[in-house]
Amino acid sequence: MNVERKIMWLFRVNAVINWVVSIRGILDPVSYATAFGFIEAPDEYTFVIRLWASFIFMFGCMFWEVSRNVHSKAALIKYNWIEKTLTGTAVTIGFVAGQAPLPMMILITFTNWAWIPFLAYYNFRLHVEMSPAQASADDNA
Repeated sequence: MNVERKIMWLFRVNAVINWVVSIRGILDPVSYATAFGFIEAPDEYTFVIRLWASFIFMFGCMFWEVSRNVHSKAALIKYNWIEKTLTGTAVTIGFVAGQAPLPMMILITFTNWAWIPFLAYYNFRLHVEMSPAQASADDNA
């Protein structure tokens, strides 16, 4: 399987994960917060949960768009690992500070931290393969 096809599948799986993880937070932010270990989810903060979940959903849409044409959307690939790094960092800091519960940290570990090395690697690989120097080397082979 070539690099573009691997990236296509990586981004499709990421899109679906983002949609699955976010939809409940958009539709029912209080039960979503409770499910991930937040004991208190004051009504005045439900908009923050819904906003965060909406951004996660939107990134899922962008990931799907990249998967549809990896070569032409290559410039967007970096935003997958950037988004996951920012979200992972925010939750990890919150967890260390005692503000984020263990279930949320576990979720972020499997939906963000575990994916970042693969996303960054394939981002780099695709850009190397698309570079003019590589194309010239391929033509001369």
